[in-house]
Amino acid sequence: MKKIVSALILALGALSFTATPLLASNAESTTVQQSKKKKTEVVTFKVGMHCKNCVKKVTDNISFEKGVKDLKVTLEDKTVTITYDPTKTNPETLKKAIEKLGYKVE
Repeated sequence: MKKIVSALILALGALSFTATPLLASNAESTTVQQSKKKKTEVVTFKVGMHCKNCVKKVTDNISFEKGVKDLKVTLEDKTVTITYDPTKTNPETLKKAIEKLGYKVE
């Protein structure tokens, strides 16, 4: 049992020496990835929703449209705010997708 504990302590000690350079290289690659992030745009539509099922229908369908990064649907204001990648979609396409669900979009 003492041999197993000793081996584990030695293994953990060896890992601590090699983990430090790996963490530093990961931090550098994270910085590079953040600088390559794509820009997004936000559009808000006034949508003729009247109940929680309308909110669910819009949320479930529009969140999977190509280029949609974030979606906020508010029943009280009857608004749909979409954050999207402008290289993959545009406001007109998103508006048509909501209208296709049967809602009036302003």
